[in-house]
Amino acid sequence: MKTLGAARCLVEHFRKSELASSTLKAKQKQMGTPEHKLIQDVSTRWNSTFYLVTRLLEQRWPLTSTLSDPTVTQSDKHFLDLKADQWLLLEELAKALTAFECATVYLSSESYVTVSALPPLVRGLLKSTHTTYDAAPVQAFQAVASEETTVRWTNEVTVTRDEPCTQVITEALDPRFRKLKFLTPEERFTVQKKVQALALQSIPGNEKKNASEADKSLASAERTFSALDSLLACDSSTDSDTETNEQDVHNNQSITNEILMYFGQPPLSKTESPLFWWKSNKAKYPTLASLAKSFLCIPATSTPSERLFSAAGNTASKKRASLTPKHVDMLKFLHCNLN
Repeated sequence: MKTLGAARCLVEHFRKSELASSTLKAKQKQMGTPEHKLIQDVSTRWNSTFYLVTRLLEQRWPLTSTLSDPTVTQSDKHFLDLKADQWLLLEELAKALTAFECATVYLSSESYVTVSALPPLVRGLLKSTHTTYDAAPVQAFQAVASEETTVRWTNEVTVTRDEPCTQVITEALDPRFRKLKFLTPEERFTVQKKVQALALQSIPGNEKKNASEADKSLASAERTFSALDSLLACDSSTDSDTETNEQDVHNNQSITNEILMYFGQPPLSKTESPLFWWKSNKAKYPTLASLAKSFLCIPATSTPSERLFSAAGNTASKKRASLTPKHVDMLKFLHCNLN
């Protein structure tokens, strides 16, 4: 987009020219505009283009006044000032990028649950790309953004014939989104059955049940029993199977009751924390609360770990090569938990 290229040249000019930068500060004070520096976008930093555009729009009139000052801007530099149609294009581009910036910032956090919000955010982003704009470049951006979002995320937030994906299961375990309004009744039933199956597997002993039964059958095949031993073993095995079946029926009924009560409740407010909700309702939904804890802790993006690696690189530097791994761990723990 040529307009973005012109905007980058404009920002670079003010970053390199001390005269232009100081004059801009004076114009900001004169016009009562916030005294903010211009922002240059970087390809490796998310949302930096959005911040570049919004900062230029904020500083439009101080910039225009500075560039029109002949004592500051040479005659061969007047091309730096953006034209009226370019400013209009930047305004529409900023509106189109707002939804993506909001979603990126929300999903990049590590202080609250993020992965369960991924499906509704993806649907919101796709909806935002259907907004109509006058500028042809912005329309082209909307089309590409819609296509790329669909290709990248559709399989991650939908229910397939086999089973729902992890993100949808996590959304179901988040009391804010448990109604799963974007799914059909059949898909909701599939998700609820999957949650029920996972809850049964999470009960202590159930995950080892199949392995223990296989070990018992292998051991019995290797032994030689007398006729009396076989009869007694048969009786004891029958009693054991009966007790096991009764326990399975009890577990199934308990999980079914939890599922029906949980999905029958109204959704939690979007401003409340699902983790606090599960903590206060743990006694009411003991199995589901344990299951939710294992799913809701998943981060939606790799941003938290990348932040940690960057901070660790600043700590474990060449000048601090004598730090032991234990001290590095302690420093990183303090860095992440002091605020």
